Amino acid sequence: MKIGILIKKYNTLSNNELRVIEEILLNPKFELSLLIKDGRTGSTDQTTFKSRFKRLFQSKNILGRVFFNIQVLIERKFFFKEEFTVDRDSIINELNKIDVIELKPQRKGFLDIFTDTDVEEVEKYKLDVLIRNEFNIIRGSILNSAKYGIWSFHHADNSINRGGPAGLWEIILNQSTVGATLQQLTPELDGGLVIDKAFFNCHWSFVKNNKLVKEASVSLLLKNLRKLEEGNYTVEKSTVYYNPLYKVPTLSYMLKYIFSFYYHLIKKAIERFNNKIFGIRYNCWTIFIGKGDFLNATLFRLKPVEIPKNEFWADPFICSYEEKDYVFFENYSYKTKKAKISCGLIDGSELIDITDVLELDYHMSYPYIFREDNEIFLMPETNDNNRLEIYKCIEFPNKWELFSTAFEGERVSDAFFYDDVDKQKWLFINKETNKYSTGDNELYIYKVDSIKLNKIEGHKENPVIIDSRTARNAGCIFDYEGEDYRPSQANIDGIYGRALNINKIKKLNIDEYIEETIVTVKPNFHEGLNSVHHLHQKNKLFVIDAGFRRKLNK
Repeated sequence: MKIGILIKKYNTLSNNELRVIEEILLNPKFELSLLIKDGRTGSTDQTTFKSRFKRLFQSKNILGRVFFNIQVLIERKFFFKEEFTVDRDSIINELNKIDVIELKPQRKGFLDIFTDTDVEEVEKYKLDVLIRNEFNIIRGSILNSAKYGIWSFHHADNSINRGGPAGLWEIILNQSTVGATLQQLTPELDGGLVIDKAFFNCHWSFVKNNKLVKEASVSLLLKNLRKLEEGNYTVEKSTVYYNPLYKVPTLSYMLKYIFSFYYHLIKKAIERFNNKIFGIRYNCWTIFIGKGDFLNATLFRLKPVEIPKNEFWADPFICSYEEKDYVFFENYSYKTKKAKISCGLIDGSELIDITDVLELDYHMSYPYIFREDNEIFLMPETNDNNRLEIYKCIEFPNKWELFSTAFEGERVSDAFFYDDVDKQKWLFINKETNKYSTGDNELYIYKVDSIKLNKIEGHKENPVIIDSRTARNAGCIFDYEGEDYRPSQANIDGIYGRALNINKIKKLNIDEYIEETIVTVKPNFHEGLNSVHHLHQKNKLFVIDAGFRRKLNK
């Protein structure tokens, strides 16, 4: 597949743009055939700065722009510094081997209008797709110069947010997520044909939010390039847009944002002080035990399990052994900042006989426990060790040996196996694809031969979900009235594990995965909670975890 890029000066390419180029160069099914540069004189960095300076003082919003620019400089210098995760020099060296043409579109305001001669130059390369990371709003028949047009990101959900700056208005307007829209450009600003969308948890810093959405959306572009190469390309028209065109905020909105930013900084400092001096535990998770089916349970009747000082307990899984029911869970220490795997025996609404199961040099959580061929296995999250690990039980409950590993060198989390009606085994797993991402955004599915993981085949649409609202696993799949359901986290509102989704699986094969969220459980069932992010249903027992906003050491 032949790809072209409307490209910036190489030394100004951002980390996320370089990551896209690197992946295109590495994929043998892709050919980077053409780079299109801006050939106009007067588009140097110095002139660009002058033009921006001129626009600033011609603006009706001069104070808003001044405060915005100062705040961005402060955040980048002192709090969220730019870092590169790729070898910039080697990528630029490869770019120097690619054909380059320089085009000189006519500029009218924010429009770049290309001529028919420009289009003829591009059409000689018979490109399948052009990717835009240079030029302003593009006009002219160049929009159709590649077979599948020009692809571009609008780093927001274009149904509710058009304009910019990317990642700022979501904070000011208290939106729960920040979106990314991959579109095939049309003459309508930010209203092109929608190829795909993704959503990410909103951070309280604009610079952090802006970086997050740009880095996280790389996976969205690469996924859809792969789909295009396989002949699976569809677009939808943008829906009606009823909000204003967002711009740099006015002074009043900027002051609102600045107050919010420093409020969060001070709050974080106070929390660290209170934890160190008074032992107050923030975002303190504990376990709730219930009887019956979760999907028709009344959660306010549940009582939290009492936990020791300086710990939280999370990610519970039930294991039945010799007619007794145990709960395996993440046991996190506020002192060591690391977790081990522990278990306890269910006694009513409490856990007794707590024992440590597995403690290693690295953080462990999500102790997915299961049986296979009359043996008991444990597959905890071990992404701090950069691989997936499966342990076999030698002596229940606290003697285990390493059985198999996979995904060496990758940060993977919250994995479980699922056997479908045809006895085919699947692995559901979350991944962090780069330094700037978390395990909250992307769900991957693999067809596997066995729990030994000797043969692993990736789903054709991996990552099958790019959406912090539903992607991250929150326990393993369970059956309810003949239907299969996947619990997942809703990572929204700037809070990890804010809510718990129950998703009905409607289709699963190597080419498709379809699920539907039937309910999102919010942490309103007990006073003081601000998050709920895990469920394990086994027979007529279930366990969930939920996080208290703050909890005293008692």
